[in-house]
Amino acid sequence: MSNNVAYKTNAEPKRVHREAPQPQPKKEILKRGKITLGEKLIVSIFVVVIAVFAFKIISVQAQIYSVNQGIQEQQTNVDKQVKANEDLSSEVADLSRYERVWQKAKELGLKLDPDNVKVVEGK
Repeated sequence: MSNNVAYKTNAEPKRVHREAPQPQPKKEILKRGKITLGEKLIVSIFVVVIAVFAFKIISVQAQIYSVNQGIQEQQTNVDKQVKANEDLSSEVADLSRYERVWQKAKELGLKLDPDNVKVVEGK
């Protein structure tokens, strides 16, 4: 036999070294509860804060809606009053025409006396 390594490996019978699988120590997996008490507390506080903010936003929006509705009602009342005032101003202008006043005076039996005329200045 020579010192040839390749030859030696071929010449020697193949040995299969099999070790019996040793049972590996099981790792203990610590199972904890799905949600801890602290997590429940944090989530509960978060939900309460969100609910309070949602309630506050809704109540403020309801107040804004109520105020806007009141403003619109007042604006409608103002518009009606402005229309009534314009109608009354038109009526006053119509009733205070010189011809109408002269006609009413004649109907009531009044006569124009040029010596007894007083000039009244309007506002």
